[in-house]
Amino acid sequence: MKERIQSVVILGGGSAGWMTASYLSKAFGDQLQITLIEADTIPKIGVGEATIPNLQRVFFDFLGLREEDWMPHCNASFKAAIKFVNWRKAPQEGEPDNYFYHLFGQVPDCDNVPLSHYWARRMLEDGDHEEMAYACYDKAPLLDAKLSPRMQDGTRKMSYAWHFDANLVAAFLRKLAVGWGVRHVVDELDNVELKPDGSIQALTMRKGGRYEADLFVDCSGFRGLLINQALKEPFIDMSDYLFCDSAIASNIPHDDERFGVEPFTSSIAMRHGWTWKIPMLGRFGSGYVYSSKFASEDEATEDFIKLWNLDPNKAKLNKIRFRTGRNRRAWVKNCVSIGLSSCFLEPLESTGLYFIYAAIYQLVKHFPDKSFNPTLINRFNEEIEGMFDDSRDFIQSHYLITSRDDTEFWRANKHELKISDALKHKLETYKAGLVVCPPLTTNESSYYNNFEMEFRNFWTNSNYYCMFAGMNWLPDQALPKLAYRPEAVKKANAMFAQLKKQTAELGTSLPSTYDYLKMLHGVTI
Repeated sequence: MKERIQSVVILGGGSAGWMTASYLSKAFGDQLQITLIEADTIPKIGVGEATIPNLQRVFFDFLGLREEDWMPHCNASFKAAIKFVNWRKAPQEGEPDNYFYHLFGQVPDCDNVPLSHYWARRMLEDGDHEEMAYACYDKAPLLDAKLSPRMQDGTRKMSYAWHFDANLVAAFLRKLAVGWGVRHVVDELDNVELKPDGSIQALTMRKGGRYEADLFVDCSGFRGLLINQALKEPFIDMSDYLFCDSAIASNIPHDDERFGVEPFTSSIAMRHGWTWKIPMLGRFGSGYVYSSKFASEDEATEDFIKLWNLDPNKAKLNKIRFRTGRNRRAWVKNCVSIGLSSCFLEPLESTGLYFIYAAIYQLVKHFPDKSFNPTLINRFNEEIEGMFDDSRDFIQSHYLITSRDDTEFWRANKHELKISDALKHKLETYKAGLVVCPPLTTNESSYYNNFEMEFRNFWTNSNYYCMFAGMNWLPDQALPKLAYRPEAVKKANAMFAQLKKQTAELGTSLPSTYDYLKMLHGVTI
């Protein structure tokens, strides 16, 4: 029998480190000695964090925590969609902003065909002009009204994700993990000792500590102190797929009582990129993600300050440079990279935390013994590579199909990006009127709820349809077989009407997001 792994050292705290520590602690209990080492001098990246809907199911449920257990500790709020503002052709001066929603949850099926395809038929053949988000879902008008995705008694009425302060999440998980027995060390890395076979023997620290382990997890951020610097694993730069490489971020006060709290992330297209808006109680986090190839830091700062009418002499701005891409291998010998040390994409679809807990999930699934069976390592690396490349393609599709062409940045995104064969296939499939991403089972809803299958193809037909339709980028034709199914078309029309009825009913019963969050967080009016 092979000797089992007994000790793990995690280098780096923040979201990646403490999510890893708490998950491994829950998975293996006192059978695994876990040490997390973080430096107190390293600045923490991020101003507000947005997530995707499976965070609770895959991560917090595994830890045994309900939303009510962790949300109040993290200034958490709800995210039922991403609102894309001005991603279609830029409005002329004096014109209103254009927008569309990328809604969460799957579009319902009608006779085993997504309702979105009946919507496309109505647009292309019947002359209908209702936007997909308002026709195929029951919640877009509810988001316009800033209503909560949960009833006052907590009953869930929408699919949603979350916004929160990532630093508070890390602090919450740190307290939890330390209470479960994780050893916490505050120190900075001085040297990495390697074994003759090139794997890691120990980490020596500036204060004199030396830490050996069977397995090391690199959560050291963009520096990749273990995976890139010590083990020399190459990072595959993908700036030819996505041009943005910089961000300027800040926290901005907000009068919730006067304006309410939006239950969605906003992505606001700018001259040289886009700006996120992540609402939480009392403030929202915001950041301008841009390409340094097309705008200087001073130009981007000026645009960001102008957007929110900030005082340039008082605004506290966090200026960030990031790398787009992934390690050739996320796991090398006895070192696993998780978080920014492994891979990064601009946060257009809130993939940052997803990449973290998906990698942790796969680490536990492929957890080795001291022989470090290469098949386990290779399978893990294949999963991470597939997850990243699929997400990269989905984010890139936002730029490829926009009608914006008002600056060099937007024109270059339409004509100069490198495109994978997989994405080319999806674009061609959509234009032909077909289902972009067929589910791996006969029931798309059960597929979406199965994380094993979801991990291999997270971005579903509904995700792509929301984006393509929202950009007014329609198929060249309706799904041909619908012409042979008049009864199915009639049934779909009844479903469209039923969604409108559900919207009206929910509009009279849901509390505002502001009121629900006040109750959840115990805020006194």
